Amino acid sequence: MNLVRAVRASGSDLATLERRIVILALTIIVVDGQVVREAPLVPVDPIPILLAIGAVCVALLTQRTAPIVAWVVTIAGMDAAASVAIAQSRAADPAVLTLDDWLFRAADAGLAAFLTLWTANAYATRPDRPVPAKAAAILWALLVWLAVGILTTIVMVLAGQRPDPAFNWVDVATVPITWFVPFVAIATGIGIVADLAWGVERAREWLERSAAPADGGDRMRRLAAGTLEALVPGLAAAADATAAAERNRLAGDLHAVVVPSLRRAITEAETGGDPAAVLRHLRAADLELERLMADRWPVILESFGLVTALEDLAERLEATGSPPITLEVDRSEGRPPPPVERAGWRVAQVTLDNAVRHAAASQVTIRVAVGPDAVRMTITDDGRGFDPADPVRPGARGLADLARRASEVGGNVRISAGPESGTIVAFAWPGLA
Repeated sequence: MNLVRAVRASGSDLATLERRIVILALTIIVVDGQVVREAPLVPVDPIPILLAIGAVCVALLTQRTAPIVAWVVTIAGMDAAASVAIAQSRAADPAVLTLDDWLFRAADAGLAAFLTLWTANAYATRPDRPVPAKAAAILWALLVWLAVGILTTIVMVLAGQRPDPAFNWVDVATVPITWFVPFVAIATGIGIVADLAWGVERAREWLERSAAPADGGDRMRRLAAGTLEALVPGLAAAADATAAAERNRLAGDLHAVVVPSLRRAITEAETGGDPAAVLRHLRAADLELERLMADRWPVILESFGLVTALEDLAERLEATGSPPITLEVDRSEGRPPPPVERAGWRVAQVTLDNAVRHAAASQVTIRVAVGPDAVRMTITDDGRGFDPADPVRPGARGLADLARRASEVGGNVRISAGPESGTIVAFAWPGLA
């Protein structure tokens, strides 16, 4: 299931989101400027400022993988930053402060509140996430009410009106400012609901196009998974990357384990070889396929370690007609981590197959030193070498797979070969400098 393209085509575009982040950053700067410019009238709580800065970081990290999260944390961060300015503005008395000082604080708080509610409204009323027309109209009416209330309050104070114990027009003008936080929460909630509805609709469309039947419980599970994938495109991207990595690993397994036996059987059949040898190679391929289906790694490797698995590998290869394989072991107490053993075993598999199938070696020697903190293994053959500078044969994966598997566990593989000599493949973990 992949809804990434649909999400990329959605209105939660990155450019729009980045503009919200810029607005948030500007709001934080305004708040900081207000606090630094004058001694705060009430103690400044650093937590909202830290939350706002953290929201910027989270939004930047999630804008591509989870745009909904980025929207919500952006609004929450702006709300946190605005709360600092609003707290200072509420403590400001125009009858006590100079008019310029009060105006700066009031304008600072009004701008922060307006930008926050505007961003929440923009999130809730995106064209690709339609909400009822009445709901959208109410949201923008609330924003206009807030703007009118802020401007009216400033104009009335500048004209000489002052708050007093009696109810007056200043109190009326500040009503929307008092309701600022609920306004933001309502707009953000509507946006979240619209996102959820959009995600469910995309998941339903995918289920309708899917040919796989599903009962009630499975359909709900797949619907929930599809909704989450639509809303958080990073999940789909990660799933695609995991699937691609698994395909590469499986291709490497087939190349190292199954394909050699099949090619030996084909060669025997094409050259009129012994039918018993053809059958032996086919049985070996069948056995390895069964092992791959049951477990990607042989039980003997997992249970008894690298050395025993190498002994088993050498015996099986010799039983199918490979040249003699000598194993020289320097073993310490303890075993390296399982991924390291698997990487070493795969190096041996591919190298031995190359020695038998391509190099026509008459003798192969494996020297291995194994301990819990290090593995050193060299595989030497006396067959035809090759020039490492030559272009890689199309379709050949073996050497590339060896380097990849070794690097995945922090090790490395070194190959020494020449056109007229044998080949030495060295695996080292931890990797040698």
